[in-house]
Amino acid sequence: MKRSLKRLLRWLPGPLYRGLRRLSWHLGRGGMPSSIQPGPFLSRVYARVNAIQGWLKPEDAAQFSLLLNAQSGLGLRGDILEIGCYHGRSSALLALHLQPDERLVVCDAFDLPVAEPYAPTPTPLTLRSNLQGVVPGLRGEALEIHRCLSHELRLPESARFRFVHVDGAHDEAACAHDLRLAARHLLPGGIIAVDDYEHPHYPGVAAAARGFLAANPDFQVLGDVNRVGALGRKLYLCRGQPNRAPVVGMISPVVAEQSAR
Repeated sequence: MKRSLKRLLRWLPGPLYRGLRRLSWHLGRGGMPSSIQPGPFLSRVYARVNAIQGWLKPEDAAQFSLLLNAQSGLGLRGDILEIGCYHGRSSALLALHLQPDERLVVCDAFDLPVAEPYAPTPTPLTLRSNLQGVVPGLRGEALEIHRCLSHELRLPESARFRFVHVDGAHDEAACAHDLRLAARHLLPGGIIAVDDYEHPHYPGVAAAARGFLAANPDFQVLGDVNRVGALGRKLYLCRGQPNRAPVVGMISPVVAEQSAR
């Protein structure tokens, strides 16, 4: 993707091209020129969720918003599932994109004993409070919280999701289970976002994703995207081929090429 963007930039007018190159240089050094002002997404949306503890980065939030808004614009309706929420930074962003009559279903171990504990430990109560702070109008029935390990999660057969964020346990068996669970309830044109893909400390995530794709030819990679300052990438999987899934057909030419590492 990095090489493609460079080729695209060369077609821009000279002053704009040079300005974007300077901005890219500053961002690569971890900073932003003081004259650059954040746009409405960073100042109005991400600033609200960023107050919650977590690891959802601005580019993650922008990608989630792009995909969720595209689904909404194309008429796709369905609930949203998140496996692994910590204190709810990503959950809050997902809640902001709920359409009328949609629900956000969250599964997390919270204070249960796990192999990868995080501190401070979140609770279902703090999660609900954090989400209501970001989305004051969030209906009580629009948020369903499950305090359990993902393999203990029991969803009704009728459950259907348009977007699933898989960010639970990082071993291959657990991640493979979460992907199968997501696929079982995912709508055509639905998207699975996999966190920490190709993370050097969590090889089980990439192994599970590769096994899942090999066993499910109706899924394709929608995006494989680097994250600034993170070791792992975000992998976006979509159910359906371009001629059958409008979200894939519209977005895949833009984001499907793997980012340069």
